[in-house]
Amino acid sequence: MAEWAFWLAACWLALLTCCVWACLAEALRLARRPAPAPEALSGMTLIKPVKGLDPGLAQNLESIALSDPGSRVQVIVAVESREDPAAEVAFEFQRKHPERDILVLLTGPSGTRMGKAHNMIRALPRASHPLVIFSDSDALTSPELLAQTSQAFAEGCDAVFAAPLQRRGRAAAGALMEAAMNHTFSLGAALGWRALGFTHCAGAWMAYRREIIERSGGLEPIANAVADDFALSRRVARAGARGRLIAAPVWLRQSGESLGETVVHLVKWSRIIRCSLPSVYSLLPLFNPAAAALAALALAFCCGRHLQAAWLLTGLFLVSRAAAAWLHDALLGEGARRWPWYLGLAFVDFGALAFWASGFGSTIRWRGTTYRLDWDGRCKVI
Repeated sequence: MAEWAFWLAACWLALLTCCVWACLAEALRLARRPAPAPEALSGMTLIKPVKGLDPGLAQNLESIALSDPGSRVQVIVAVESREDPAAEVAFEFQRKHPERDILVLLTGPSGTRMGKAHNMIRALPRASHPLVIFSDSDALTSPELLAQTSQAFAEGCDAVFAAPLQRRGRAAAGALMEAAMNHTFSLGAALGWRALGFTHCAGAWMAYRREIIERSGGLEPIANAVADDFALSRRVARAGARGRLIAAPVWLRQSGESLGETVVHLVKWSRIIRCSLPSVYSLLPLFNPAAAALAALALAFCCGRHLQAAWLLTGLFLVSRAAAAWLHDALLGEGARRWPWYLGLAFVDFGALAFWASGFGSTIRWRGTTYRLDWDGRCKVI
């Protein structure tokens, strides 16, 4: 029995290792999608909900102006009050560009709503254009993002998304965030989109026709959704929206400078995913190559045979994981690091098991507010 189980685990590990390369291949295929022909951008409104002073917020706002020299994009920076330190940065951006259509909207207290969803709800009626982009405060805008989003709308899409990539950060904290974002979520984004469509999207850059938002019931139904991106994309998909994942990534600099802050951030996201997709989340260890490697090794020890095969498969997984991550950075990211970093990164999936276990907590703290999570993807302020 143990020997049969070993071969099952070994074959599963080999399949998951191949999936890493399939994810990389699909990411490269997406990145090589022909760029749209240069043309004037469609009129679009970019809504940036902010709360708290993220590192680089001024740079992120300025990137909008630099990416839109024709001033085709209306910008709405939605912040709850003037007392928020982000408000002055937003007003300074507005003063710096008097020729642009920039609105700093004070949305008032969020109350029982999620803060980001509250700012989105209050800002949407002030949009001047029927094409609306929601972009997180820690996201940089680029000419490629705007051009490809505009082109997707011109080709009839109702919803447009970009995969997030973490910018290179400091020491262990930055490395951990890169491992979680660039070499886990974003590595599989293109293949996940091809296989599952709207379920593999991120709120850092999501754009919709206002008509499809209204047809799906508006934004109010997501006011208490802990993952606004997943909740909204699922609703518009059910309303018959045609979606696209564009080739251009959206570059982020997540808040949090220390390793401890980064760990807390990833635990929070583990709980958000568990809350939003409880049935899928419970099965995630089955799709973790590290778990399959541990199972293969344990079963080989139990049956007293095939130890060499188990160690060989585990070694191939570790080297393969590192090589795929190196190629991802070299071809799609900010350039490859030195090889030793990637050999350490190969163990990220082992650590992911601990983050998975932490995801079963029932509360998160986000932007100064504590929320209790329900099993239906919603949350309550406590």
